[in-house]
Amino acid sequence: MSLHDQEAFLKSIPPFDKLSQMQLEFCQKGMNIGYYPKDTVIISPEKISDHFFIIIKGEVNEYHNEELTTVYHEQDSFDADSLMYEKTQSRFVASDDLICYELDKKTFLNLLEQNQRFKNFFLKDLAARLQTLKNKEYGNDMSGFMVSKVSEIFLHKPCIVQADETLAKAIEKSITFKTSTIIVQKDSQYGIITDSVLKKEVLLKGKKIEEVNAGDIAIFPMVCVLEDDFLFQVLLTLTAKNIKRVGVMKDDILIGTIDQIDILSYFANHVSLVAIQISKATSTGELKKASQDIAKSVKSLFVKSVRTTYIAKMVAQLNAKVYEKLFELIVPEDLRQNCALLVMGSEGRNEQILKTDQDNALIIKDGIDVEQYRPYMEEFTKNLIEFGFPPCDGNIMVSNPYWCKSYSDFDKELDNWLHAGKMEDYMHLAIFFDAKVVGGDETLLSGLKQKLFDKIDNKDVFMAYFAKATLTFETPIGMFSNIITQDDEVDLKKGAIFAIVQGIRSLALQNKLTEQSTIARIKRLNKDGILQRDISSELIEAFGLLLRLKLQGQMTEIAQGKTIDNKINLNNLGKIERDMLKDSFQIVNKFKKFITHHFRLNNVM
Repeated sequence: MSLHDQEAFLKSIPPFDKLSQMQLEFCQKGMNIGYYPKDTVIISPEKISDHFFIIIKGEVNEYHNEELTTVYHEQDSFDADSLMYEKTQSRFVASDDLICYELDKKTFLNLLEQNQRFKNFFLKDLAARLQTLKNKEYGNDMSGFMVSKVSEIFLHKPCIVQADETLAKAIEKSITFKTSTIIVQKDSQYGIITDSVLKKEVLLKGKKIEEVNAGDIAIFPMVCVLEDDFLFQVLLTLTAKNIKRVGVMKDDILIGTIDQIDILSYFANHVSLVAIQISKATSTGELKKASQDIAKSVKSLFVKSVRTTYIAKMVAQLNAKVYEKLFELIVPEDLRQNCALLVMGSEGRNEQILKTDQDNALIIKDGIDVEQYRPYMEEFTKNLIEFGFPPCDGNIMVSNPYWCKSYSDFDKELDNWLHAGKMEDYMHLAIFFDAKVVGGDETLLSGLKQKLFDKIDNKDVFMAYFAKATLTFETPIGMFSNIITQDDEVDLKKGAIFAIVQGIRSLALQNKLTEQSTIARIKRLNKDGILQRDISSELIEAFGLLLRLKLQGQMTEIAQGKTIDNKINLNNLGKIERDMLKDSFQIVNKFKKFITHHFRLNNVM
């Protein structure tokens, strides 16, 4: 292998890709190629090596207490620990004829001191190692698109007037600023006056601008962001609140404004345009087109390597707007005021990106005739299916009377779910716990969730059975760290994602948390001392990766004209991705052990 090939080989392997050109050359000078016949003991407690090994061809087995723990393949490396600590409890044995690079100990230790990122890789825990690998494989996740901050975009100079200033003077000042937006300051708070506010509050009401103070019509508080906030988060805020501009704060002082068009120009994608399409839709046909455009937004964001959790948030906000608008178009206003439209499961947790199924329900106020809602809910489900939301296999939809009933009937259903003891009941309770309101009266759901929290007090046995679902599916990783596949495919939802979601959901329900998303629940559980920092970090990293790989597989299936599912083909993954997947599966197994211990599942039949 030439020096050029050797350099390219090293640059493909973390953490050698973190070395500078000079450090790479220094590394190459300290390297030789070694050959070890099959069954050669390379490192053992009695035989500490003076080299760091990088496999070119062949395999190496690592044994701990005579138990095979890890199998190393091409491009894998070992064993930094024995070099750094000059001892090991493991034996490394060539299981096949081995050709490898040998980096001498002195050079390896010098590189640790010369390059902090190189050193950190070998000192990190599993979560940090996974993050390093993710940054290598998905470097664009922190590209300009993701790390762009508010401070990097053009800010409009704010036209600020005091609340007691007349509207006439405020408008006169706005003309000198060449803006139609007036910012009103009242003590330390900021409000906003736009053209639409002027039309509605002054022109239509026949008021005189000389007799109205700016503070009388301003909308308080103005939605503001911080100078150090990420622009993508601002885009989420604009989409969620259906507004066109935000204020920018620095040290509690408003220093400028950002318009929607500024961010659209900066990012050059049509996410906010889809939101506008949805809000302006006047028919189910227009709404259907806007809903179908969401998939284009997903593709655009995915290609730009936006973090999957951000894409999920954006899609959840857009889908919620679709639900809300369809609800408005189909259900009369007087009926909408007496019910709550819910999305549940992954949609409720803001974790469904592509339309895989629909889980929804309707809670109707007591004393209101439930039957009058039936035809509207049939129409609602029919339209969602036409929009591309597949029907739920379990019929968990508002068109099913079981999921469209009164507040009291849902309250009784909570008791049934808590006492029936069937897996179906546990999963019904699980998806209901994930519910969020996308239309109607939010107090109906919050009231039922509070009742649920009250009902689970002293229900340790129930919580154990509820948590046991975490162990429903085997994690597809063998005792030798090999990924177990069927026809080279792995079901990510069954193999890993479900275990994280259900385990965290169980802890969240037990501790009566109101957070919706899995990651938000993990962070809260860590803050409350229920999950230690290391396992929390590991779960967040693994969960994000698993969602990314699942979406990646689904995008491939769409491109190939296939029906999307939760499976990925390992042949479509690079080595780094496979390594990340192995690490994630190990984290899932570690979490399963935690859940087993926490809920004492060994005592549950």
